[in-house]
Amino acid sequence: MTSEQEPHTFRYIYVSPHLDDAVYSCGGQIWQQVQDGERVLVVTVLAGSPPADMPLSPFAQSLHQRWGTLRDAAAVRQSEDLEALAILGAEAIHWPYTDCIYRRVPGGGFPYDSEESLWGDIHPAEDGLMDELASRLVALPLQAGGTLYAPAGIGRHVDHQMVRRVAERTDCAVTYYEDFPYAGAAPEQVRAVLGAGGWEARLTTLSEQALQAKITAIACYRSQISTFWSNLDELAAQVREFARKVGGRRLAERYWRPQHCL
Repeated sequence: MTSEQEPHTFRYIYVSPHLDDAVYSCGGQIWQQVQDGERVLVVTVLAGSPPADMPLSPFAQSLHQRWGTLRDAAAVRQSEDLEALAILGAEAIHWPYTDCIYRRVPGGGFPYDSEESLWGDIHPAEDGLMDELASRLVALPLQAGGTLYAPAGIGRHVDHQMVRRVAERTDCAVTYYEDFPYAGAAPEQVRAVLGAGGWEARLTTLSEQALQAKITAIACYRSQISTFWSNLDELAAQVREFARKVGGRRLAERYWRPQHCL
């Protein structure tokens, strides 16, 4: 894993809300960029473990049970992420902030303590966290003229919404990726989530090798497979189907850039 003191700058940096999102959404392009000789960095924002003495909400406990992990699910997921990124050839930074299911608000309550709450609005108490994340995001080692990739927030998961809002505080180098598998399940949300204003869609055509590398990398997130797919065959089929849907006759991933930033 790359040290946050790493002096090297990167032409491409992917900001991932959780320990899987960048690979799910951008794995084919990441692999191709590495094959082209680029050094690619994936920064997972919400990769940390909750304090060992902090009780988990019943909802978080139920998710741990589904994932088949012990209390420190984040450590398991970090290991999965490093395995996946090694397949793609990308470098990783794991920030210590926690997934929304672990975060608490003043007074000790859990603002995200149900499945429904994951897809609602960001709690007002999160403003301070977003300020801190924004200050760290602008300090990332992005080359002048490089590209920062961030989630569009399709599906409206609160953590994806948060990371997008934080990315919007940076300059116009931000390109937004379609959050998979949410974008595949609800394609009509793409334009709705992007919002008003002009957007340019950019397709990255994927080779068969790139798609296979992406599928293999996604399969490394073993704890998360049951959340989205019934088995590895269904996983592979859905990744391929979405790539064909986006690319027409080609395999592709789609990215979005505000036209005023072109």
